[in-house]
Amino acid sequence: MKFELIKVEEKDKNVIYNLMQLYTYELSFFEDETATFTMLDSGLYVMNKYVERYWQERNRHPYILKCDNKLAGFVLQRFNKENMNEIAEFFILNKYRKMRAGTFMANKMFELYKGKWEVRTLVKNETAQKFWRNTIKKFTNNNFEEKFIRNNSRLAFYFES
Repeated sequence: MKFELIKVEEKDKNVIYNLMQLYTYELSFFEDETATFTMLDSGLYVMNKYVERYWQERNRHPYILKCDNKLAGFVLQRFNKENMNEIAEFFILNKYRKMRAGTFMANKMFELYKGKWEVRTLVKNETAQKFWRNTIKKFTNNNFEEKFIRNNSRLAFYFES
């Protein structure tokens, strides 16, 4: 099994937009007053207004993950206002999760973008929290911090790579 992380050029941004529909559907299970997901009459979710910026601003980086040349997921990384790297969006297709595709992609991002990191999850998304806690714990040799932010609506992990 061969994983490959590929930076997405603007001409191929529709791949990110298409995967974001699946990602948003999954996130909708954790919807609450702090995180809402709207579906249009067309059957598509309203897209995050910041996605287009990944091809306009140099501090944002869109990637897809392939497994044996098949699409397996995507990640959007940015350098935020607090001078930290941030995983803004992260998604792995279900069939690749048990193959450790998410761990591969996360570790690759931490290696590519050295420095301070912030990774946030929705408070209700315990599966994501478990994934990030385990992945970051192994990557940092248990040298990380986690805390509730945004009026306790998000759980964030902080560390350095």
